[in-house]
Amino acid sequence: MSAATSSSDTEQPCIRCGECATVCPVRLHPQRLLLQLRDGHLRAAENDGAMDCTECGRCDAVCPSRIPLLQRYREAKQMIRDAAQRREVAMAARERYRARQLRLSRDEGQRAERHAERSADLASGDAVAAAIARAQAKRAALRNGTKK
Repeated sequence: MSAATSSSDTEQPCIRCGECATVCPVRLHPQRLLLQLRDGHLRAAENDGAMDCTECGRCDAVCPSRIPLLQRYREAKQMIRDAAQRREVAMAARERYRARQLRLSRDEGQRAERHAERSADLASGDAVAAAIARAQAKRAALRNGTKK
């Protein structure tokens, strides 16, 4: 290959000719999308219709700067899908955390109620008498079992 052929096949900076926008069947603005993707603004590119690209390749064919627009849009669409999946995973984890916090709070409240009930039962004279009676019955059962 000669130097002239290889230099014409390499990507050049966008000259903003607008040819890509005129041939786009979905009426996207490939120049704007390309700038947003280069700057890492995936949300803006998604809002401007990056996911609507049909990947027909017409913009690649007419680009005088030989920018691989179709490849860039495919990569961007994958990055947008990955980001959406990460958001969903994060949202699910957040929901699990909230549910756990509610469950722990509820369980702590129930434990506190049971503790208060037990404390009230132990403080009453009937509970003390019942505990003494259980202990005496246990001792009597042990004595009867050892004498036999």
